[in-house]
Amino acid sequence: MTGIPKTTIKDSETLEAVNLNQLRNYLKIRGWHEDKPFLENATLWHKPVAGEEFEILLPNQQTLGDYAARIREAIQILETV
Repeated sequence: MTGIPKTTIKDSETLEAVNLNQLRNYLKIRGWHEDKPFLENATLWHKPVAGEEFEILLPNQQTLGDYAARIREAIQILETV
């Protein structure tokens, strides 16, 4: 049985279009826990899996300059968990 090939999204416009509220809801449904604010622009989310702690830095606003980069990182982490 073959696995489903993974797709990496690199296009900034596509990443910027990811809805922040939908991503937050997805994290909650998948067992991620909002931990604490990171500065004033983001929150840390954690999920323990098999003795390892995973962390996502999620922006608080879609208008932040590094929003696309943070969403890309979040997707990469979600691919491994």
